[in-house]
Amino acid sequence: MYFKRLEMHGFKSFAEPAVIEFHEGVTCIVGPNGSGKSNISDAIRWVLGEQSPKMLRGGKMEEVIFAGTASRKSRGMAEVTLVIDNTAGILPIDYNEVAITRRMYRSGESEYLINNNQCRLKDIRELIMDTGIGVEGYSIIGQGRIADIVSSKPESRREIFEEAAGVVMYKSKKAESERKLSSASANLERVNDIIGEIESRIGGLREDSQKAQEYLKLRDRSRELEINITLRSVEKLESSSNAARQDIDDVSGKIGELSAKKAQIDSSVNSNRQKADDLDKLGSQARDKLLQTVEEISDLTGKSRVDNERLGALAKDLQRTEEEIEAFKDRKLREDHSASELRERDKEATIKLNRTELLLQEKITAAAQINAEVSQLTERIDENRNSMYTLYNRSAAKRSEARSMESYKASLEQRREQIAGEQARFEQAKVDSTADIQRLSEEKAACDKSAEELAGQLHKLRAERQKTEEGIRENERQISHLSIQESRDTARMKTIEEMENNYEGYSGAVRFIMKRGMKGIKGVTADLMTVPSGLETAIETAMGASIQNIVCEKDDDAKAAIRALKENKAGRLTFLPVESIKAARASLPENVRNAEGMKGLACDLIKFDKRYGDIFTYLLGRVAVVGTMDDAVSLSKKTGSGVRFVTLEGEVVNASGAMTGGRYKNNTANLLERKKEINMLASRIEDLKAHAEEAEKRLKDHKADLEQLVHSIKEKEEEADDLKMTASQLAVKIQAAGAAARETEDSAQKQKEQLVNIEKDLEKASAMEKQLYDEADLCDKEADEAKAEAGRLMEAYEKTKAEADKAAEEITAARIEKNRQDSERDNILSLLRRVEDSIKELDIQIGEKENLLEAYVNERNDITSGSAGLEDKVTAKSKERDELTEYISRVTEEKSAISAANEKLEAEQEELRRQLNDYQDQKYRQEIRLAKNETQLDTLKERLWEDFEITYLQALEMRKEDFVMSSAQKESREIRERIKELGDVNVGAIKEYAQVSERYQFLTEQRKDITEAMDQLQVIVDDMEKTIKTKFKINFDQVVINFEAIFKQLFGGGHAELRLDNEEDPLSSGIEIIAQPPGKKLQNINLMSGGEKTMTAIALMFAVLKTRPTPFCILDEVEAALDDNNIDRFGKYLRNFKDIQFAIVTHQKATMEHADVLYGVTMPEQGISKVISLRMGDDFEL
Repeated sequence: MYFKRLEMHGFKSFAEPAVIEFHEGVTCIVGPNGSGKSNISDAIRWVLGEQSPKMLRGGKMEEVIFAGTASRKSRGMAEVTLVIDNTAGILPIDYNEVAITRRMYRSGESEYLINNNQCRLKDIRELIMDTGIGVEGYSIIGQGRIADIVSSKPESRREIFEEAAGVVMYKSKKAESERKLSSASANLERVNDIIGEIESRIGGLREDSQKAQEYLKLRDRSRELEINITLRSVEKLESSSNAARQDIDDVSGKIGELSAKKAQIDSSVNSNRQKADDLDKLGSQARDKLLQTVEEISDLTGKSRVDNERLGALAKDLQRTEEEIEAFKDRKLREDHSASELRERDKEATIKLNRTELLLQEKITAAAQINAEVSQLTERIDENRNSMYTLYNRSAAKRSEARSMESYKASLEQRREQIAGEQARFEQAKVDSTADIQRLSEEKAACDKSAEELAGQLHKLRAERQKTEEGIRENERQISHLSIQESRDTARMKTIEEMENNYEGYSGAVRFIMKRGMKGIKGVTADLMTVPSGLETAIETAMGASIQNIVCEKDDDAKAAIRALKENKAGRLTFLPVESIKAARASLPENVRNAEGMKGLACDLIKFDKRYGDIFTYLLGRVAVVGTMDDAVSLSKKTGSGVRFVTLEGEVVNASGAMTGGRYKNNTANLLERKKEINMLASRIEDLKAHAEEAEKRLKDHKADLEQLVHSIKEKEEEADDLKMTASQLAVKIQAAGAAARETEDSAQKQKEQLVNIEKDLEKASAMEKQLYDEADLCDKEADEAKAEAGRLMEAYEKTKAEADKAAEEITAARIEKNRQDSERDNILSLLRRVEDSIKELDIQIGEKENLLEAYVNERNDITSGSAGLEDKVTAKSKERDELTEYISRVTEEKSAISAANEKLEAEQEELRRQLNDYQDQKYRQEIRLAKNETQLDTLKERLWEDFEITYLQALEMRKEDFVMSSAQKESREIRERIKELGDVNVGAIKEYAQVSERYQFLTEQRKDITEAMDQLQVIVDDMEKTIKTKFKINFDQVVINFEAIFKQLFGGGHAELRLDNEEDPLSSGIEIIAQPPGKKLQNINLMSGGEKTMTAIALMFAVLKTRPTPFCILDEVEAALDDNNIDRFGKYLRNFKDIQFAIVTHQKATMEHADVLYGVTMPEQGISKVISLRMGDDFEL
């Protein structure tokens, strides 16, 4: 693997595309300061994923994009591509040539590509990981960075050595596995918490689910019964409604006949009214035309006045123009005055012109105000006229409404007389209803008394039934509770047994050996002994890690097991062969054996098979168990060396006097307590089963008693139901009679209310009639006032219009005067330049004034000839006004004749209306009856939807033909009582119980999967750590050897070495550099000179490269601090690395002499770098 070429475009000073081809051997990149040669090494570091702008000699990452110059625009993107030959297949990718590309835009967005396919930075880092060419490795030494290798902290140097050892990828995978292990541990803790919570809920949910299922069955049966009860009620109401509809149809036929006759008369009346309305419109149009004619006469008279005023103004203009002509002629005679006099006159003319302009502006402002007043008056006149017409129309509408109100009053009086005749019928009906209610109430009282006596008997029976049912529920609760407890204990025992069988809590090595079933293996020490209650903590503490030791028969059995552990990398384990273990037990003084608090030697306090006596004596023969810490401390001082004391709570006093104690945060169940708990659970399960059988027997007796009580209650309830049915029927009859009485009373009351309302309506109608006529009179008055106001506004308009015309004339005069003064000033200035031109200009002005004079004369003649035509128009409009006045009188007379004819037709119309009202009342009563039925029907159908969420049509599909109303109502009551007895029901418990059960099973399986995954991850982490340690140690030792040899070679002697700060923990230890140049004492590396530090760093770099060569190495001015002799040594040693491509950025000629290829970087244009290549052997000048 080697680098083929580097392509740059828009990167730093390389504005134009630049390509550097890399060859075998040493490539030197040279150029003057500031030419951009170090940007090449920055480009390689950047394309390989450098994220620190500081490492690229910048402040922020956007600075790598070409920023532009005085003559060049900046680039929007920087792009670098590094092409690598991968023929040897060192990079883990199936390409012989790999192109790594990085782009960056000014927006801050970045792109990474491998062979033109987008990828992540992580993909690039993983691709080059452990090859030595990463940005954190030792293959790229940036400008000024060589001395940092030896000057940095010991911990910071590890990156170079880890890259050299090829363990970066292993460390990355180990860290990832540890993160997964931590995540799995957190997940396991959460799963255990959730399982514990579910176990506490699942029993109660089972009970609620069963209760909810019973409730749903009862609810469905109740729904079916109630729907059929409702359907029977609907059928009865529909029969009553059909009869009411027939009566309504009969009355409607009679109403239709009368309505047809009335429609003919209504048509005639409406026709006459339409004719009258048309005449009103014609009269109104004629009056509008008359008003318009009067206004036109007024306008023509006004125009005559305007023409007279214009003639007067023209006379003034003619006089003024003649005077101006004379003035120009006089001025012409004075044009021979001297130039100095003309300049003086120019000044005076300028002052005069300014005053004239100011005066003109004042006149324009004043005229604008007058014109605004004229516009306002015009708008007010239009608004006034519109208001006047609106008021006249409103007056006519009000009078029409008042006449309608008179007709309405007549119909109210007729209705009042009709209601008075119906009051007697209502009084007789009320007396009959009262007698019926009295008779029915007496019959119902006798029925209620019998029902009350029967209810007392039922109450006693139900109390006995409730007591029996409570006994049943209590026994069922006990049985359920015992069942739940038995299930929990059984599940707990099964879990602990599975833990025992799976050796949970033991190390992976123990599980590995025990599950293989190897020959001669007897078991784990914890399984081969029985510990009395209360001693578990003390014995487990005393045994420590040996509690997981495995007992085997022979030495060969132990050896075979150890070989299996090694081959499978399953961990480490201690084996105790029965044939080889020799026991030794402590001999306690008599005062210690008999001391208070002394329990005895640990091996004497436990039970085990005699075959394993030496094993447990070996493990516990020198451990004494005591009560408390004080006992342990006291007896330890009285006993000789070699005896360890353990308290019942697990505190330890060693023979040396050292004490151990405290408590772990999580007091989980230990290995020795498992068997004890299994035995305890088995005993408790047997007790629970015995209690459950007793409860089942009691439950059976209670159910037999309940069956007898239910039979007795059913007989009494049927008798009570018959009495209730009779009472209910009587109550319905009483209710019906009461409803009839109330309906009669309501009808009478409504009639009274109608009379009151009619009287109120009559008063309102009279008041409204008067109000309408008053409003009509007011409209007429306001219209007359508006008409008078219109006259006044017209006078004001004419006056203001005259003022506006006068202001216009004054503006015209002012403008003429301004023009004159402008001309005069221009003439003065022209005379200063050329007097003769001024004389010609005056001749022209005199001609213009004469033309203006002629125009004024022509306008005067036109106005004079037009005045005669205005008088003829006024005469014609006056004649038209007289004709309109006569037409309005004829229309008024014709309208009066039509009104007289219409009065007769209206009398016939009123008689027909009275007859129609009688039939409408009959129809109204039947419609009330039908509406009541329809309301009840709607209520019943709505109840179907509100209570059962079905439509009426859907309910009909559920109709039962063999349905008996009384039986259904009885069964429905019984169901409601049973539902009431069930109490609060959680229907969601059915689904929730199913979900919780499913979730419990899922979480249990998930816990098992997580545990297995954690074991696998731990094995991976352990393997990784072992691999990293081995590879790092091997490579580090080789770097140490190489560093010593290369240091001596580069310095010509001396001594150098590398040391780990912590030999016990090489994976996190810092690395110390110790160097002693020839002829000097061993000293701190920071006290060396700059050249010595550089040579030491180069020696270390060469040592690393020799240990683990990289395909490519770029060195940016690493030899800058060296003299020529040291540079020569540096250059010669480079030749030892024939398989490594070196790219050296340098200023030193001595370095260039060792190059195979030279690249020059120049700046032919300020701020723009350019690359020039040259192979050694070509003619060139340094």
